[in-house]
Amino acid sequence: MQNMMNRIFANQKNKTVGRCNASAAVFLSFMLVFLTGCSEGKLPFAGLQELIGGKDILWEKTVMEETLCVEGLEGEYTLLFLTDTHVLTGQGESEQEKQLYLERSPQFVSKEGVLSKDQFGVWMDYANEKGVDAVILGGDIIDVPTAENIAFLEEQLGKLNMPYLYANGNHDWTYPWEYMTEKAKEEHLPRFKNLMPQGNDFQVLELPGLTVVAVDNSSNQVTEASLQGFKETLGIPLDNQVMLGESMQEPLPMIVVCHVPFMTQSVLGRAREVWDTPVVLGAGNYGGIYPNEISQEFVNLMTAQASPVELVLAGHVHFYDNDVINGEKEVTQIVGGPGFLGEAVLLHIQGKQTKDTSNE
Repeated sequence: MQNMMNRIFANQKNKTVGRCNASAAVFLSFMLVFLTGCSEGKLPFAGLQELIGGKDILWEKTVMEETLCVEGLEGEYTLLFLTDTHVLTGQGESEQEKQLYLERSPQFVSKEGVLSKDQFGVWMDYANEKGVDAVILGGDIIDVPTAENIAFLEEQLGKLNMPYLYANGNHDWTYPWEYMTEKAKEEHLPRFKNLMPQGNDFQVLELPGLTVVAVDNSSNQVTEASLQGFKETLGIPLDNQVMLGESMQEPLPMIVVCHVPFMTQSVLGRAREVWDTPVVLGAGNYGGIYPNEISQEFVNLMTAQASPVELVLAGHVHFYDNDVINGEKEVTQIVGGPGFLGEAVLLHIQGKQTKDTSNE
């Protein structure tokens, strides 16, 4: 057992995003590797142990720690961002579902062979133990919308001691034999009414001084209802008679959560190496997905100079990435690594530090 313990460890990386003082942004990146804890002053994250199948199975967790600095924010928050777990809990009812389970469940395991469904509850325990302020789910949390999978999520998420926000992923509500069809939308999206009580297209999580919104671009385009909800949150009338920056209300700093990443140089370049089909929204001429008018308007609003959006959280591509979406202003986008490989992002949000001039 000791030899096994020596082989299993947790990775933790810290990075600061955004401008944390009057000077240029500070970027920190380092790795802490340890087994059961850390010395004083380091952020603890130990290799977790799960009792599965009658024997101890240890699996590696990789937690990317990010810090977002927001000007004027008085409180401090910590969010756990988990995406692309692709949970499959059982063989389903139909022969198609049973065959799908046999084919796909071995694909979504940790490097040590632990099924995603057996990892998921541990992440819920981790969120409770860390006392995070919210859990953010970036889509493809389940691999197909079976009644079993959805019931499993309702049970597991019900254990949380904090709110959660769930953005749709393409696999959450579709099967391979009816992929992204209108039939799938009509039949399967309503199954998420308990998990997304505000609706599938646009959801809002209000924290004091900070707004987190989930939008639906799981069909590779931002939905019209997502754009409308975004405009309303920004204080822009749907007839566009008032432009952003002239709205009746000043929106709070905002984090946008979606499934499909928006185009950045980094995520587009790597996605083209990993995937055979376009998986990034934007830069259609260069291997991304051509945005329609609704998606383009959404990006334009999100990156407008007066936009309150400070960060985008996305998933879908099954690798971690951190880069900026270009526009009138740059907006950082963090793409979470795949949850089925034991990856997550722990996001610390704090007010921007001001320069101390008392000794000058």
